[in-house]
Amino acid sequence: MVVAAGGLIALGLVVAAGVVLERRHSEYGEFFPGRFPERLTYCDGRGYLRGSPEARAEIDLELVAAGRTPGGATIFRSKDLAVVAGGTLCTTIIWAGDPDDTHLVHYTLLGGP
Repeated sequence: MVVAAGGLIALGLVVAAGVVLERRHSEYGEFFPGRFPERLTYCDGRGYLRGSPEARAEIDLELVAAGRTPGGATIFRSKDLAVVAGGTLCTTIIWAGDPDDTHLVHYTLLGGP
C-alpha cells in the first residue's frame, strides 16, 4: 500500500514537471530559457521571435527599457511610439540586452496587429 502511494506521488510529480516544462517550451521556445529565449511574450501577450544580434551603434533609434526577459536581460523598445486612447501601441521590433552591452538581440512581432 505504501509503495503504491509512493509510486502515485512520484508519477504525479513527473506529470506536473512535464506540464510545467511544456508550458515553458510553448511560451519561450525552450525548456530552460536563458537571457535571450527563442520567443518572448511582450505588449499585451503578443509573441516576438528572436532574430540576430545587432551592434547597438547601428540602431538609429532612442531606446528605453521596457521589461525583462526570463533570463534577466533588459527589453528595450523605441522611445518614439504612438499613444492612442491613453495606451501605447505595440512595436513590431524590440531588443534585448544589458544597458552596457555593445550588441543587442532583436525580436520581431509574430502575426498581425
